[in-house]
Amino acid sequence: MKLPFYQVIFIYALFPVALLKAEPSYRPYPVDFEALKRHPDEAQVFDRLTKKFETVSLEPAEHEQRMQVIGKVLDLEPQWLDGYWIYAADAYFLGSNVLDPKQHDHARLILSKGLSKLDGCLQRDAKHLLCRFLSAAIQAKIASIDGIFASLKYGKRVRDIWLDVTRSPYDLSLRPNVTLQGSARFALGLFYRLVPDNFIMEWFWGIRGDMKSSIQYHRESLRLDPQNPCAHLMLAVSLLCEVKGDPETSQFKEAMLLLDTAAKEKSVDVAQEVCVADAPRLRLSPKKTCGYTQAKYQDEVPPDQLPKK
Repeated sequence: MKLPFYQVIFIYALFPVALLKAEPSYRPYPVDFEALKRHPDEAQVFDRLTKKFETVSLEPAEHEQRMQVIGKVLDLEPQWLDGYWIYAADAYFLGSNVLDPKQHDHARLILSKGLSKLDGCLQRDAKHLLCRFLSAAIQAKIASIDGIFASLKYGKRVRDIWLDVTRSPYDLSLRPNVTLQGSARFALGLFYRLVPDNFIMEWFWGIRGDMKSSIQYHRESLRLDPQNPCAHLMLAVSLLCEVKGDPETSQFKEAMLLLDTAAKEKSVDVAQEVCVADAPRLRLSPKKTCGYTQAKYQDEVPPDQLPKK
């Protein structure tokens, strides 16, 4: 039987795509398109932009247009749970594309719109896999803007959601070289590097950093998404952080190779362009990696200063 046009678009478009990748034990996440199909005008606009997103990054105005279209359908079809995370994913992409620190307040506003929409999904289904995942992803992106220490109260929830995703039987391709399962592990790798490895963290917030876990999750992320330049870059960052940039270590040598690979990988969106551009810069500053994020360097606070924080 011939698939509806909307389903074909989602199966073969770069985002969002319900494709099984890398791990044969995972099942494709079953995206529900029925509500969108009931609104042909909105579906036509969304499908056109989705088709464009197969090959190039969308302009900010085009992400906003997709959000407006999905938002309109959600107003008419509030039971369409997949619509909430699709809306939020565009908010995530749009907020992540704001690179100028002077525009971080604007990025935060966009991300908050996505987070607010996800609240509507989670009120209807608190266990919805994609709504929970995007909620954690957006909260983490906001944390990278506000600062890790300003966002520790969300840390345990965010970590636990990502761990739940890694235990899920589903996978989903979010970009042509980025999967849901790879992204969850990528996020955990960042988490375990950026959160200090100190008992105070565990005592107050129930979370604690761990460089070996960071490296482990980044290795798994790279195995799942081997063509993602950010997966190469962030594994290199964690390896360099573990040895404090010591050039006499095996981790340093591996990290240099990973950075060289990241610099040559093809990027498919603005966030990946940042990773490609930052790879040679980090190569020149291997001792300044522990607090690195795409948004800005995070505070590196000595253990004796943590109680004050």
